[in-house]
Amino acid sequence: MSVLAGLSQSSVTRLHKLREKVDKNKADHLSTLEKQMSPSENFKTYRTALRNALKQHTCVIPFFTLLVKDIHTTCEIKKTKVEGTELINFEKCWELAGHLVEFQKYQSGVCDLQSDGNIQEDILLAKILTEDGMMFSSYEIEEPVTVNDKKRYKAFLEKAPKQRMESFY
Repeated sequence: MSVLAGLSQSSVTRLHKLREKVDKNKADHLSTLEKQMSPSENFKTYRTALRNALKQHTCVIPFFTLLVKDIHTTCEIKKTKVEGTELINFEKCWELAGHLVEFQKYQSGVCDLQSDGNIQEDILLAKILTEDGMMFSSYEIEEPVTVNDKKRYKAFLEKAPKQRMESFY
């Protein structure tokens, strides 16, 4: 989900020339992934793909935020006690347990991914850019085309170089 969020940033989507150079097969994979992560019908497509992966004992890295959302929703909607009594609402307990058991199943998949020290090093040493920093970098890669992009790029260039770069991290 984080990768998709990053690729959908305006600083990336505006890079049309760069997107044209992306291999069609990889672009198709990205399109499939975007469809699977669609939030429509409470992430129905994603949940279906996740269940299918579990059935095949495939390596699964779940979208943790969705699990937290499910648990939060259950806690908010279902009452802890049966209404009008002091009895515990076991329906809520079973539903919460179901979320946790499902999450626990993700650990059972076989994951044959090898650790890559180069990638880990790149991630650890990468500079984290602000939104303005990403946009400025995209202008450096591909010239602004729209009127708004040209105005924004001009505003970046008008800042003092040192001030401009420091504000991007």
